[in-house]
Amino acid sequence: MVKLSNDFIDTYIAYFQEMRWVFLGCLAFLILFLVIYILISRSIKKTSSNDGDSTSKSASVMENGLFRIDIGNCQGIGEREEQQDAFAFSPSSNWKDKGFLAVLCDGMGGLDAGASISNKLVSDIISEFPYSFDKLKDGWILDALSNEIYQTHFGRGGTTVVITYVQNDKMWFASVGDSDLFLLRNNHIYAMNVRQEYGNQLLLRAADRAISVDQALIHSDAPALTEFMGAQHVNADYSITPWQVMDNDVYLLCSDGISDTLSFDEIREAMMHTPSECAELLEKGIMTKNKRFQDNYTAIVFSVHRIGGK
Repeated sequence: MVKLSNDFIDTYIAYFQEMRWVFLGCLAFLILFLVIYILISRSIKKTSSNDGDSTSKSASVMENGLFRIDIGNCQGIGEREEQQDAFAFSPSSNWKDKGFLAVLCDGMGGLDAGASISNKLVSDIISEFPYSFDKLKDGWILDALSNEIYQTHFGRGGTTVVITYVQNDKMWFASVGDSDLFLLRNNHIYAMNVRQEYGNQLLLRAADRAISVDQALIHSDAPALTEFMGAQHVNADYSITPWQVMDNDVYLLCSDGISDTLSFDEIREAMMHTPSECAELLEKGIMTKNKRFQDNYTAIVFSVHRIGGK
């Protein structure tokens, strides 16, 4: 083994002492470079989510002799790594004879394969279109589709879903999970479906005075889903009888990336505009909020107009 002399060691210690500020400066520059790189990467990603991964379009579907339906939609990735929302509506050529179907799914990020499950479910629902109201009775079709997902993922993957189906002057809806369906009628906004969350069970317990309302509202598990597509069996929230469609009704299907970010008043204000404008306003509102960890967001907006007015 070579033994270093004291003079040799002292020389290098002195050298490193003299050069320490150079080394520290290089280290600081490297750290600054990494910080700038991360910020630029986040900025590029956010721009991509606002532009490349964001869609906003409108269409007018065929008249059925009673109504014309105008459609708008928007979708963005938010601050997430992957888009797990999916949506679709039936072709306009089907409207006159088969009705109009809109479906929106929000894949569950905490479970496996949220994106693939939500996309496949949308595809499966659209592929089975058209439906009869008898076939949709009790939301049983969603129970069958949920069981199919379960057979593949065994409860380790899932999605929410909300569906609307309009035929002639009647509308049916069904939902599982916490995606929302809103109606704007005569300038008033209504939540048509019920979120299937643990928080609602807590509020029922509060109504029975088992716990306080405050305890129910601030409970850490309140947002947890009590139903989701991908469970072996699901109990959908659904319209017991077809809903009567009225002139100038506006319907909004949206994932919780919209309804958890924007207030009821903000959503109502957006729905006062045409569907395409509504979609743009919803997306603009989300961008303005600049919410940390913004979830994926998706909306389908459609308005119904009686031909020739009332």
